[in-house]
Amino acid sequence: MDRSVIMVDAGYLYAAGGQLCCGTRSRADLVLNASLFVQRLADRVRTGLALQVLRTYWYDAARDGIRTEEQQTIAGQHDVKLRLGRLNGQNQQKGVDALIYRDMITLAQHRAVADIVLVSGDEDLHEGVRTVQDYGVRVVLVGIEAVTGFNQSRELVYEADRLWTLSADDLHGVFDRRGLPQSTSAVTQGEPAVRSTSHRATHAAVAFATQWRDQAEETELMELLSDRPRIPRPLDIELLTAVEREIGQNLRNDEQLKRNVRAAWWGVIGGGHHSAQ
Repeated sequence: MDRSVIMVDAGYLYAAGGQLCCGTRSRADLVLNASLFVQRLADRVRTGLALQVLRTYWYDAARDGIRTEEQQTIAGQHDVKLRLGRLNGQNQQKGVDALIYRDMITLAQHRAVADIVLVSGDEDLHEGVRTVQDYGVRVVLVGIEAVTGFNQSRELVYEADRLWTLSADDLHGVFDRRGLPQSTSAVTQGEPAVRSTSHRATHAAVAFATQWRDQAEETELMELLSDRPRIPRPLDIELLTAVEREIGQNLRNDEQLKRNVRAAWWGVIGGGHHSAQ
């Protein structure tokens, strides 16, 4: 039984990942490369847990049970099982957490897996986590770095056996802003090209923030976090200058892009020196 399953709450992935990588939680404004996300997470499971992935369960919602074109593509991927809840009149997902809960319990009861890797932030799942642990299943909770505050239930985090936190760098190439021009550059070594100014700016901000964080003293980091979300003026100028140099574009009059850059900065800095493992 040395195998695992991955369970992805698509609503959480879009909201948290879109905010971190593109500065928006609006699903209509986002393009998600689901196959790349599944591949990267499966690779991490194989290396980090030394387990094979039986399959990935992808939980989403649809109006009247009719799959979108994107959901059809996801359903057609190898070793991916699409589970659909409902969308109500306010475009709110209904029944998704119940589907996740059911699959967790069924797999645990039948001793089908050793580990469940869960991408979610929903507090309603913490009882399900506790139950499958009673069957001897380890639960690895996967979160996405929050731009501000927290984007996962504290109860869910406390209940899980391990926590993996994905940074903007981990999600590089997974998200794009809908309608932005995309590069036609070739893909190199399996990594997608940076496809928009927003992506390149976010990537540059993440690189700068990561380097700064790794070199900062603990007291310096704590002082910075205590004044969050304000970035000290000299540091803010240094951040924007580094991004401008990387993308070859002046950010002075682009307030949205500057917000995205600062959001990417806090996505890295807000998690402390190291992501939880």
